[in-house]
Amino acid sequence: MWNLGTRQPRQSGGFSRTILLLLIVLCVCRSGSLSLLVAQEDPTSQEGTEREPVREVHRPKLIMAQSGGDTRGPADLTVCSQNLKLFGTYAVVKARDSKYSIKKHRSKVEDLVARFTSQRCDVIGVQEVLGKNEEESKAALKELAEELRFRTNRLYEIRVAPPAEGKMTLGFLVARDRAEITNALAYSRVELPRINKKQRPRLFSRTPLEIQLAVNSRSDGSTRVLSVINFHLKSKRGGEGDPTGLEWETYRMEMAEALRRIIEIRHANALASPSSILIVLGDRNSHFDVASARILEGALTLASFGENGPCRLSKRAVPLCQVAADQPRKLFSVLTSNPATQSLPGTFSYRGEYSWLDEILMPSESLSFAWLTPQSEGKYDSGVVYKPENASDHALVYVRLNW
Repeated sequence: MWNLGTRQPRQSGGFSRTILLLLIVLCVCRSGSLSLLVAQEDPTSQEGTEREPVREVHRPKLIMAQSGGDTRGPADLTVCSQNLKLFGTYAVVKARDSKYSIKKHRSKVEDLVARFTSQRCDVIGVQEVLGKNEEESKAALKELAEELRFRTNRLYEIRVAPPAEGKMTLGFLVARDRAEITNALAYSRVELPRINKKQRPRLFSRTPLEIQLAVNSRSDGSTRVLSVINFHLKSKRGGEGDPTGLEWETYRMEMAEALRRIIEIRHANALASPSSILIVLGDRNSHFDVASARILEGALTLASFGENGPCRLSKRAVPLCQVAADQPRKLFSVLTSNPATQSLPGTFSYRGEYSWLDEILMPSESLSFAWLTPQSEGKYDSGVVYKPENASDHALVYVRLNW
């Protein structure tokens, strides 16, 4: 029994080992794991002798795939696309709409960013960015980037194409902590192929923009090179002025042909090999079954609708073709071909009728990077976000990539 009035000598061995055993038991009981606190002790050491400090030793973690899980770990990159519905700075939008208010503008910024953060978008392709020049367009996207930084503490880099028809353009927001923009190219002044040789040559109504990204894997640090092309084909607005009566579908067909030709030439490697990844996203302004959609994916070409071609257009611009007119596709939708999303009504509603206007396409060699798991061929980690509803009249679409 201890005499509380007199300091007793410290026990040299048994007491300290007892304390050590208690620490080990407490550690195991609290953590429920096999992590141990191990002390290196010299049994001959005496009080006052310096000992090796306590070290924490962790056993390696085993990453187990849950049912339906991905053994590759977290997705390496989430790529999103969103038509912003005539989004600009408050001053630019106010000049177009006298009833536009600061409150409405702030609400739109918050709702758009709520969509982006709901999927933790790393790369965001955006359409319908207002501005008479690149400076005004960048100022608009800067507002979204600042709200993203406030919500997520992430910095986003901005790129825009030169504004074109309607003082409108498209662009990108890219999270700096996940991707580095190594190059950007706008396809302005590209003369479109003509469906009728007698007509005047036309240009893209909104300039497509391509960026190259360097992205490090979350698992092993390996770097992948990605190319992302953002497009926005001509809308049906003012379609009563189209002499063909097809709401500018033939114009969209020409733009789809031009864009696909660019892809076939510039990205021949991505079409043939998985060494580089290609993503084509944006607002097609046409349903997935009409001629411009079929031309963009490569199943048909503009020549298919020429004077001696095997196809004609229905009143809804759906191709009516002879047998065996289809060609091998170059690009595939990760939305309308995905069992999890193909049952959804679409991405845009007009007078109660939905259409798949917004799209994410990839060549066959890149598709495996979008699979839910390494074994889930044809099932993609993609989706559609409809809320908040006031963010835009278009849904947000996304795909997650993993390598």
